[in-house]
Amino acid sequence: MARIADKIKTIDGSKETLKLAVRITELWFVGTPGRSKQAEMIIVDSDGDQIHVVCKKDQLKAWKMDLKEGCTYVMHNFRVSKNDEWYRVCDHPYKLTFIGVTVVRQCELDGLPFKKYRFVDFSDVIAGQLQSDLLVDIIGVVDEVVFRHISPRSKRVVFKLMNL
Repeated sequence: MARIADKIKTIDGSKETLKLAVRITELWFVGTPGRSKQAEMIIVDSDGDQIHVVCKKDQLKAWKMDLKEGCTYVMHNFRVSKNDEWYRVCDHPYKLTFIGVTVVRQCELDGLPFKKYRFVDFSDVIAGQLQSDLLVDIIGVVDEVVFRHISPRSKRVVFKLMNL
């Protein structure tokens, strides 16, 4: 009999032999153009719970072509670590990292939500009433570009946002 999938909310660092039935809701690559150093993603389970997942350079070659935003997967075996980065992309206390024995199998799964936005009010941002290390979603428009610096290695832009 097949093992029942674990739920994201139950991940507490006590085991790494997880089986997760998930959808990749966000996927991005970190590194210089044409040379990715790692893939990062947010996955969601059928309860709508999210967790940050990292696929570092040593595992990226094996999985890069198989990982697609919006697709559903059964994933097994990760390194589980504290989600204590300077900027966290979701509020789960742990994050997952692909390791040599991680297994990812794309399959059609029903009941998995698509991207879930975490909109906050501009007034909460201005008042500093949000977790300062957690990325959130806002709706607004760029009102003014205050500063722009472009170099061969990076781009830096400072701008003012206006609430819609």
